[in-house]
Formats: sequence, C-alpha cells, structure tokens
Amino acid sequence: MQICQIAGYKHSGKTTLMNQLVRYFSEKGLQVGSLKHHGHGGEPEGLEGTDSHQHLKSGSVVSGVQGGELTQLTLQMPFELDELIKLYGTFPLDLLLIEGYKQANYRKIVLIKNEADLSLLRELSNIIAVGTRDVTLVENQKYPVFDLNDLKKDISALADYIRRGFDG
Repeated sequence: MQICQIAGYKHSGKTTLMNQLVRYFSEKGLQVGSLKHHGHGGEPEGLEGTDSHQHLKSGSVVSGVQGGELTQLTLQMPFELDELIKLYGTFPLDLLLIEGYKQANYRKIVLIKNEADLSLLRELSNIIAVGTRDVTLVENQKYPVFDLNDLKKDISALADYIRRGFDG
C-alpha cells in the first residue's frame, strides 16, 4: 500500500484535492483509502443522535453499524497515525491518501495558499510536489508545482507522479 499525504493550512484546498485524487484513482480501478486528521480541535462531528452514538455514550469503545454495502466503525479511543496506518493496512488497499498530519514523515504534497504558507516548504519533510492557486508564489522552488486552478489538466500528471513510486 502506497501512502501519500496532502498537507497545508486551513482553506488551502486539501479536501478538494483529496476528493479529486480519490475519484481519479478509483476510476482507474485502484482501491483507495482515505484518512483525515480533524485538526480543528475537539472530536469529529456526525454521530449525534445515532444508535452508534448511544452505544458509545453507554460505554462501548467500538461501535459499528452495517447495512447494504456499507460498514461503519467508530472507535472511542485515540490512535497515533502509525497505528491507524497499520489498521488501514489490513484492508486490500493500493493507496492510502492522508489529509493533514503535516508533521508526519510520509511522502506529501504540500498546498500553498499564500506567501506565509511558504514556511511549510522549509518545515515539512518528504515533500514530493506542491499545489497552489498562485504559481508565482512557488516559481523558484525545487519541487514540481501543480496549479490547483486547473487541476483537471494536471490531475493525471500528479496522479502519475504519486503512483510511480516517488522516484522523483
């Protein structure tokens, strides 16, 4: 299973890029997993009012629901990124795309929204590419740059770059 992170500050386009990459790779027949770090503090929303939420409130540390083609598990316990990756590794995935976890040491695409975000290119490790809506911000960088304004044009090249094994 290959792993690639999408990193950047809030509102830099991470979720949009993730969705486009998941869609692209899925349409090509790859089994893609996704993992998002909820970096806004607190716990992710979305369970309130469900039976699973009631089970968790009653003390269950793992709650699941299955119906049709969907199985959903909620784990009421913290996991480190490496532990989550091991869990994802138990599924038949070709690629795991991770949104966030900036400081992790996996290969990553960094999204640059403005000049202040350029510090990420000095602070983060294993950068394989940069995405931005303003290519003039990153003209003199050593990384391949992908224009987020016209990602339909660049998505295939970016996907090829991710899949070729990160050989630069």
